[in-house]
Amino acid sequence: MKSFFIIVNPTREGGLSAADEACEYLTKHGKVCSTHVTAERDGYDRYTDSSSIPADTDCILVLGGDGTLIQAASDVVDRDIPMLGINTGHMGYLTDVDREEIIPALDALISDRYIVDERMRITGNVISGGKTVCTESALNDIVVHRQGDMRVADYDVYVNKKFLKSYRSDGIIVATPTGSTAYSLSAGGPIVEPSSKLFIITPICPHTLNSRSVVLSADDEIFISSGRDNSEVAFDGREMSTLPGDGGVSITKSEKVTKIVRLHDDSFLNVLHCKFRDSV
Repeated sequence: MKSFFIIVNPTREGGLSAADEACEYLTKHGKVCSTHVTAERDGYDRYTDSSSIPADTDCILVLGGDGTLIQAASDVVDRDIPMLGINTGHMGYLTDVDREEIIPALDALISDRYIVDERMRITGNVISGGKTVCTESALNDIVVHRQGDMRVADYDVYVNKKFLKSYRSDGIIVATPTGSTAYSLSAGGPIVEPSSKLFIITPICPHTLNSRSVVLSADDEIFISSGRDNSEVAFDGREMSTLPGDGGVSITKSEKVTKIVRLHDDSFLNVLHCKFRDSV
């Protein structure tokens, strides 16, 4: 790799200094490096302008936490550039390198000692009156959740146009394997190896004793409706759209993927081991 672009979350302690260190090291070794510091977003605007990334960029270094990497992945999804997450906060599942490992990580990238994983993304089409009114993709999950009062809602879930189940709950999470360790896990969903290709449907606080997560093929189409205008659709916890009572949201595997650079063969298993150990 010869050309690098750095996205850094300045709210993370040491993020800016780490970005300066990385850029200085790469430049001293004859590589090209440019930096973008993320800022607070206004509404639904992206905070990384993908058009500012040089065309010959080989790798995007993302300094922050899992949230920074997830947002950056959405911002630059059309560029199809591999991303390496460098953790400047708490240990996450997506960031492969800790702050103290920056220099060895850069050496590995410079000498082409790395693996690129393609992570599945999902696309949600919000439909109202038979027409698509919103389309967004997500790396982690698409969540349908109630808004307003504290009353639960009824959500009908269809798979390939066949009725699966009606959930009385606070919402429904449709997660990717990458997202299996995020909101879905907190709601009781399973942990899935991140390179898998599948959907995980997990209800949020279901009002029944027999509701469990459902794992489906990535080739399936999921449709969720509620029949009432009291729910929203969130894409990776950010972009929001109202779930219309006369329609719903159709969720399929995206044609686009997020490319994650991995330097350690056992990185995901090692993170799991550490998480399990810390929870004892």
